[in-house]
Amino acid sequence: MTALDTPAAPFAQRLRDATRAEHSDAESKGFITALMGGELGELDYWRLLGQYLPLYVALEEAIETAAARSALAASFHDPRLARAEAIRADLAARFGAAPVVDGVSLTAPLPATAAYADRIRSASVPALLAHHYLRYLGDLSGGQAIGALVARHYAVPREQLTMWDFSEIDAPKRVKDAYRARLDDITDPAVQEEFLAEAREGYRLAGALFAALDPR
Repeated sequence: MTALDTPAAPFAQRLRDATRAEHSDAESKGFITALMGGELGELDYWRLLGQYLPLYVALEEAIETAAARSALAASFHDPRLARAEAIRADLAARFGAAPVVDGVSLTAPLPATAAYADRIRSASVPALLAHHYLRYLGDLSGGQAIGALVARHYAVPREQLTMWDFSEIDAPKRVKDAYRARLDDITDPAVQEEFLAEAREGYRLAGALFAALDPR
């Protein structure tokens, strides 16, 4: 078999490889690195979670709507992955009915958050699935570690960390494997390219949010 005959990599692998630089850049932003390293304060974690709420609301509303009209979107829609209610519960457990600090609502979208949420709401199905992939597969893969780091560094109790609790999913690895298999079922080159382009944009938007949250 010649190089020209070599089959293309499965889409899940191609997606991971093609966005490695953007992924690394987003995760190396000073804010998220410092937060996970215990270098900031507890409030900085809650500021992040507060900004996540509008993003997950936008994503969960969009995927539910898309799943009703698109078989591709429906194949990825899994209500067990939804995080908005868990975020609301965590914020309520910490702050009560209104997560307000110094007169400012933690869930009031920053400009970077608003731009990110608007991008999700206006996305085509392939682009929407790129955001779905970035958020939920990332949560499943690193959520427990993030929860453990926040608990360790900022003494946040377990009952305020349900955002990172996927105990309703019996076998997260099996769910992730099935998710990647569904990615590999996407064979239309145009859909793949739109998905890849939006995944890169999603990492850029996440990095912009982290930069906007950096208190230093």
